[in-house]
Amino acid sequence: MDIKELQVSGVRNHPWEYARSRVVNNIVKNYLNEYKSNKVAVDIGCGDVFFLSKFYDKFHSYKLIAVDTAFDNDNIAQLSGKYKSYNILFLNNTEKIDIPEASVIFLLDVIEHIENDILFLEELTKKPFVNEKTLFVISVPAFNSLYCEHDKWLGHCRRYSQKTLTKCITQAGLRKVEGGYFFSSLLILRAVQKLFEKLFGPSKENGIGDWKGGKMVSWLYEKILWLDFKLCRIFKLQGLSTYILAYPKK
Repeated sequence: MDIKELQVSGVRNHPWEYARSRVVNNIVKNYLNEYKSNKVAVDIGCGDVFFLSKFYDKFHSYKLIAVDTAFDNDNIAQLSGKYKSYNILFLNNTEKIDIPEASVIFLLDVIEHIENDILFLEELTKKPFVNEKTLFVISVPAFNSLYCEHDKWLGHCRRYSQKTLTKCITQAGLRKVEGGYFFSSLLILRAVQKLFEKLFGPSKENGIGDWKGGKMVSWLYEKILWLDFKLCRIFKLQGLSTYILAYPKK
């Protein structure tokens, strides 16, 4: 979750986060070289590091770097303690990344926060740790027509379609190798939320950090979203999130 959501965090992470982690790990598995040495996964805009921990649970051979501009001494200490067995390097700026090569860079629900998303990606592709073999994994909220109070509360500048996301990464110097949507079932829920806001005004926002569901409800919610992803892949359905895997053109 976002650092802002971490501040209102409930007992456990939202099942959406569990499902998204599983989805992303499934999407990238065929692009990762498990036999290469000195592999490094960089998660930019990592928030509470939940995804990065789940990635490591699946792909143990990767060294982990967590980058978030919202990191300060307090939340780094909190997260370092929580994930001490993962040996994660915490940084608050990409300029501090000192490695020869990043094997994979995750930008999960990040670039929608950035006013000039194309320039951000373009500058990132020019970093010394990025080369033509560095895999970029980008996910964003889908469909600008569904922009609502939740997006505003999180500081989203926009939402994307697969077409606009492809145009964005192409202009930034990235070459798309795969893309699609996931979580189709959430589209109707967001549409209802958008309609409710139009009729009655925005409600108080705490984000997914306010999740207080029990274990059984969380488990069921995650399984439904996982099935949703499978159906999206099979039938090429649109969903509330869209993603792209890409490599730098250089």
